[in-house]
Amino acid sequence: MIPGLKPHHVGWAVADLEPATALFAELGYALEASLPDCLDPNFQVNLRFLSRPGDDVLIELIAPAGPNSSVSALVKRSGPGPYHLGFRAADMDSADAQLRKLGFMPISQLQAAPALGNRMIRFWRHQSLGLIELILWP
Repeated sequence: MIPGLKPHHVGWAVADLEPATALFAELGYALEASLPDCLDPNFQVNLRFLSRPGDDVLIELIAPAGPNSSVSALVKRSGPGPYHLGFRAADMDSADAQLRKLGFMPISQLQAAPALGNRMIRFWRHQSLGLIELILWP
């Protein structure tokens, strides 16, 4: 177990935010007021966070904002679905070191995330698990 990691969200790749939002609303989810919709130019994606009363883990809808979007090919190939897990990390350097020991490979640089109030994030990949996102969240 990596100390200081807490689940934050499930990233869900979709073709369009609106129909996905409507369907998640039927499952009890609503817009997360603390995290407004955002265009992330780093990944060319439109982002929307949803929450459900009583749940600590958010849903992050991720829709392509252009043909070179980081999720365009994924949505075309596999359709909508879970894309990554986001974790809050109290100490990014320590979490990074622990992930490396577990065989995760960084696939992005440490960068500001506009959708999360410019908190610093980094994506990691493991061949047996897939993609996770670390969010510096002291």
